[in-house]
Amino acid sequence: MQQTPLATAIGVELGSSTVTLSIRRGDEDTDIRRIDGESTLEAVLGRVRDARDEAGGAVPVGFAVPASWGAARRQELVYLAGEAGLGEVEIMAAPEAAAICYVKGLGRELDPGAGLVVVDLGARSFDASVVVRGEEDFRHRGAVSTGEVGGREFDQLLFAYLSGRYRDTDPEFWDKVDAPANADEEALRTALLDEIRAARELISKRHRAGVQLPIGERDLHLTRDEVESCIGGLLGQSADLVVEAIEQADTAVTGIILVGGASRTPLLAKILAERTGLEPVLPANPEAAAADGARIVALANAPVVEADGRPRRRTARRLGVLAAVLLPLVAAGAVFGNQLGADEQPEASVSKSPEPSGTSAAEASTPEDEEGGTGVGGQEAPGSPQTVASEEQTSEEEPSAPESEATEESATTGTVPAVTGMTANEAQDALTGAGFTEIVREGDQEGLFGPYYDDCEVIAQDPEPRDVLPLGARITITYSYSGTDPAVCD
Repeated sequence: MQQTPLATAIGVELGSSTVTLSIRRGDEDTDIRRIDGESTLEAVLGRVRDARDEAGGAVPVGFAVPASWGAARRQELVYLAGEAGLGEVEIMAAPEAAAICYVKGLGRELDPGAGLVVVDLGARSFDASVVVRGEEDFRHRGAVSTGEVGGREFDQLLFAYLSGRYRDTDPEFWDKVDAPANADEEALRTALLDEIRAARELISKRHRAGVQLPIGERDLHLTRDEVESCIGGLLGQSADLVVEAIEQADTAVTGIILVGGASRTPLLAKILAERTGLEPVLPANPEAAAADGARIVALANAPVVEADGRPRRRTARRLGVLAAVLLPLVAAGAVFGNQLGADEQPEASVSKSPEPSGTSAAEASTPEDEEGGTGVGGQEAPGSPQTVASEEQTSEEEPSAPESEATEESATTGTVPAVTGMTANEAQDALTGAGFTEIVREGDQEGLFGPYYDDCEVIAQDPEPRDVLPLGARITITYSYSGTDPAVCD
């Protein structure tokens, strides 16, 4: 069967008033589609599946979701996407996805350690998020938001302006739309607001636009100066929030990207440049910036097709509860690796793609991932106090309960290595090498509510790494498997 070209991928942004799809097929222009955000998630996923089928079937899909989404909502999305026939999907927070669009989609510079402000001015809200680029990832540093600024609020202000300016021309009409008394008058008001919105969006490209009244033949008009006079106060408040977000992030911000349909307003970029000293970047399709970033990650993480036709993942991936997105930038291939939500341990955060030596969830939550990424299990074992008398070594090799209890009562202890991210066999070898004798392996089958790991990958350990315990203490490792038989990892 012919393989789908790797240049085809779909990105989806969820969580706003409109769901946005970014579909790219090879060298063709990006196809931007919108779905009513009031639709059920199942209905949205069905539309995504339809778009995927149109694009060629086995097309990678990435989702950009609100940064506030926790592990449970992300896992539900993973599960429902699988049920909808989308297979494995990438999930990342929308601010990180927008940052990916900024760097990889628009080719903008953002040095490691530098911050990027993602200014999202949508229909019903305003968000300013600071994302910091690390050596191998993007991290969401913080955000400030308000529901009092947005395109819909702009339209209400323009409605009030037009009502005051033109009321004398048709008092009866303006009385109806100002205070609708029935469904027909409510529909009339809604239609006028739609016309105002269309004019406002058009004014982002020109200096004047007409507003056609829903009834009668009279047309009104708006100029850019009038629009900016009406909404300038709210945009000034928005700039205040951007400055606040930068101050809270406590990092050097070197760029601003504008996302969300209402961010096309020229006055927004002007005010932000004056307040921050930075020139905001406006993508061609700002409402699709996060979806574009999700598409880029999905494409980069798409399986590589081997010579025998079998797909192979580009990198090992695992999901961590509070992770938004991990974006390794491989120098030769600029390959993204997204790692999100899985462990139910509250201290889990962003972790790198696990090396054979393993990285614990607790280590991954530290500011410097490299400290714990070299493999505690592989390095601490030789230095652990493991010297015991030959009689004790002989007794530890025997599984009987009394002798195990005797070992626990001895003065011999060891440091529990970090084995999360290793294969089950590698984890057992690391624990055995550290001197521990009571190792229990438990399989956790993938499916149902996800999340998804590599086969036989250790996803949890008990007790925690770096605990100092008797060498006869019980150590439980939990590994993931995708088939029906956990023995496949033996």
